[in-house]
Amino acid sequence: MRRVLLALALVASLAANAFSAGLSYTINPQNVTGEWTHFFENCVGSGHASLALRADYQQQMRRTRADIGFKQVRFHGLFIDDMSVVLPAEGGDGVMYNFFNVDRVFDFFLSIGMRPLVEIGFMPELLASGNKTWAHFEANVTPPKDWNQWADFISSFAKHIIDRYGLQEVLNWNFEVWNEPNCCPDAFYTGSQADYFQLYAVTARAMKSVDPRFKTGGPATAMSAWVSDFITYCKTNNVPYDFISTHEYPTDPPGPQTREFFSNVLKKTRAAVGYDTPLYYTEYDDGYNDETEYAASFAVFQNFMTNGVVDLLSWWPFSDLFEEGGLHGDPYNERFPPVAGLNNVYGIPKPSYRAFQLMHWTGTKLLGVSPDFMAHPTVGVFAVGGNMTSIFVVNWNVHNLPIKAETVNLVVQNIPSNLQSAVIYRIDSTHANAIPTWISMGRPFYLNPMQVETLSMATELIPETIPLTQSPQGALLQVTIPPYAVYNIVINTE
Repeated sequence: MRRVLLALALVASLAANAFSAGLSYTINPQNVTGEWTHFFENCVGSGHASLALRADYQQQMRRTRADIGFKQVRFHGLFIDDMSVVLPAEGGDGVMYNFFNVDRVFDFFLSIGMRPLVEIGFMPELLASGNKTWAHFEANVTPPKDWNQWADFISSFAKHIIDRYGLQEVLNWNFEVWNEPNCCPDAFYTGSQADYFQLYAVTARAMKSVDPRFKTGGPATAMSAWVSDFITYCKTNNVPYDFISTHEYPTDPPGPQTREFFSNVLKKTRAAVGYDTPLYYTEYDDGYNDETEYAASFAVFQNFMTNGVVDLLSWWPFSDLFEEGGLHGDPYNERFPPVAGLNNVYGIPKPSYRAFQLMHWTGTKLLGVSPDFMAHPTVGVFAVGGNMTSIFVVNWNVHNLPIKAETVNLVVQNIPSNLQSAVIYRIDSTHANAIPTWISMGRPFYLNPMQVETLSMATELIPETIPLTQSPQGALLQVTIPPYAVYNIVINTE
């Protein structure tokens, strides 16, 4: 017996020594510690409404929906003039409402299993109090010239979508009033805070005059602003709201001093809102419009950190088909300002797209991991259970803060002792990343169909086999993860 014990101790010692260098984490698939809610799939952002009438947009969104499972889509400009929602009446006396293009947009999203998260804005020119516009598509950003006429337009819109899609369907939709009325300043709304609160009140009451169960919310602000003021205004003036919405980017002032900066802001907003009201962050991304694995590791890191904090966290946007500054064909934004799309303008997935795809493939139960996610300055490990045990290793830090490659040792307990291997998916500078291939092509500005196909293939998630070493502590495996990478190890525990 003594020899057996000594032999077992020797095996354990050899296994420990084999994996002694680097960081060490223990995962217990039988220890469920919480829910992994997939809240990051509840919505994704998009360029303005009329882009959804394009064939290439529809092709990209259809694939994105299939790969990642986004449930809603939010976009600007539903009521701007290129949607032709308000036109001169015949004879030039008054106006007429026309929801033909709105129907085409909504019809498409519903046909692929998505719902619109309806951003109510901007102002149709014929209803506007001024002529200030924003963006290449010239969205009017002024208040209405006649509040009663605006209310009539909104109630007509509400009645129309009930007639077309049915009451039970549209009662599942969310209606967010405007976009970033506090931003830049006056870029998106020329009115004051008081003017926005009036806009919200008139709009929400107009929607709910048709059916009080319509779900409306705001203030849709930049930088998590006005939330407490909005709640106070609504409660003081008996104005209904069903959710709180706002935006946050990690580069918003004062900027990202630490990895926790972004998640701490969201936690502070949740504390102000409370847990009885849904909290929707309807815009965020990495803040740098990064095309590389940096955005992928940011997305995985922040979605873990804000799981259970917010009800919706909507990446902005799903594609570089995006016309705020004009639509260009630059595949990786070398000559034009970058866009944080999950797909580039040609529909080639970026590393961030693949990060969301990996998270989509996971189950719904968070598993016990020791030490905790923030134990190391750049590396974090979490695990999700379901049909498989899915382990994420993320090496991320904010720009200009220290980061380097790290060796990570994983001990996975309570899995079948006959398992000899797992599968690993890598997102880094050379995996699930088309940029090196594009550079090898000579950085072409206009891509031909063969180049698009080649680059798309370079972004695929490739399953690789990684060996497991069985020991008394559990199954051992080791990875060395470069800066800004995401590694996903999947173990079939059934």
